[in-house]
Amino acid sequence: MSCTTCDTLRAELATAERNGDRSKAVDCRVLLRRHPEHDDVPVEGKAEREAERKGEP
Repeated sequence: MSCTTCDTLRAELATAERNGDRSKAVDCRVLLRRHPEHDDVPVEGKAEREAERKGEP
C-alpha cells in the first residue's frame, strides 16, 4: 500500500534528519502520526505507542 502523503512526509523526515533539522523532523513525525488510517490499517507504530503509554511491554 502506498500513500503519497506518507511517502512525502517520510522523505521530508529523512532529509530533515540528515540535515540535523530536529524541529522539522519532529513536525514530520507528528504529521505522520496524525495522518488518517488507510484502508482500515492503522498508522505505523500506533499500537506500540498505546501499549507504552499503558506500561505494557
